[in-house]
Amino acid sequence: MRRIKTKIQGVRYREHASRKHGLQPDRYFIIRYRVDGKEKEEGLGWASLGWTVAKAADTLAELKMNARTGTGEKTLGEKREAAEAVKQAELDRLRAEQEAAEIELKENVPLSVIFKAQYLPNARDNKKPRSVETEEHLFKNWIEPVVGKKPLKDITAFDCERIKKRMRTKEKSDRTIEYTLAVLRQVFTWARKFKVYVGPNPLLDVDKPKYDNRKQRFLTRDETDLLMNALKLRSRQLYQMAMISLHTGFRAGEIFSLTWGGIDIDRGLIMLMDTKNFETRYGFMTEALKQELMTLTPGKPSELVFKNENGGKIESISYTWDRIVDKLGFNDGVEDRRMKFTFHGLRHSFASNLVAIGVDLFRVQQLLGHKTPKMTLRYSHMRPDDLREAINQMEESMNQTKTAEVILISGMG
Repeated sequence: MRRIKTKIQGVRYREHASRKHGLQPDRYFIIRYRVDGKEKEEGLGWASLGWTVAKAADTLAELKMNARTGTGEKTLGEKREAAEAVKQAELDRLRAEQEAAEIELKENVPLSVIFKAQYLPNARDNKKPRSVETEEHLFKNWIEPVVGKKPLKDITAFDCERIKKRMRTKEKSDRTIEYTLAVLRQVFTWARKFKVYVGPNPLLDVDKPKYDNRKQRFLTRDETDLLMNALKLRSRQLYQMAMISLHTGFRAGEIFSLTWGGIDIDRGLIMLMDTKNFETRYGFMTEALKQELMTLTPGKPSELVFKNENGGKIESISYTWDRIVDKLGFNDGVEDRRMKFTFHGLRHSFASNLVAIGVDLFRVQQLLGHKTPKMTLRYSHMRPDDLREAINQMEESMNQTKTAEVILISGMG
């Protein structure tokens, strides 16, 4: 399209074929100049968008001045890039301010709001109902009264120590204190993961209560016979579930989830697919357990082996268990939770029986489904009677040594 010169040297325009601006055709202004010894032509814009000969002349004069002085932009392209950079910088600044404001808004939300409105819904989707219920209880009773109104960023290690002190004043156990702090620790971990909070976790600077949490209560052979006979008389199903735990070390929840697809009578195997550690694990039937399971009528592979009265999944051990244990007097006068006998004590007895006959802890760990040996030590420590037997053996050895020494001295005489 033909360029038309103006009275200003270097300023030209071309006319639009049909569009008018006022009475005349719309004009597109162009400037022509030399930069670093080379001819350059750049378009400015239409008259309908505000460009005039005078404005084009001013722009051209500015570019030429910049080229002579070595300051500023020497071309219209550089000028536009600079303007775009300024615009982008402003957008970045506004975006950064908005993000900072959002972070500040998030970080000023009280812990109670975060726990109830955000953390708990996530926990319900990923944890067992009983675990969520326990966390709610501990938060309501011990965490919320101390730091519930504080935002996460204002909670310190000192606040955590205040929670510990308050619980000790109320004579709560070290295990309960540890569990409570673990709940708060999980809230911080969750908040950091989902960018609700970006600061440090104050629980990392708080010492965990130190205590011996190992279960001390296990069944003697006579107690085992008493319990199993009583269960067999009162509830065959409860007896069978107890037998599985005692002979395989399975947890109650694992037994509740057991399906017929996991029962392999021919190979003497029980497969668990919904374990606490979300890993498939196998249990090995004793002959007595195999014979007991053979008395049951098998169902479809996906069908539960044990069901509640409505044909659904069992959620907890029945009160029949408590009544039998109470009647047998296993927990009479017992206050320490480590000494109380519960259904979980069958699992502990299983581990203790293995250790008593010399099974190494690694195999006990695998059978119990523990990820670390530390967890196994809580259940499979040696019984006092086993340790007493070790002392008896040592004493017998010492007595034999003394006898040998007496014989030797008498022979020399």
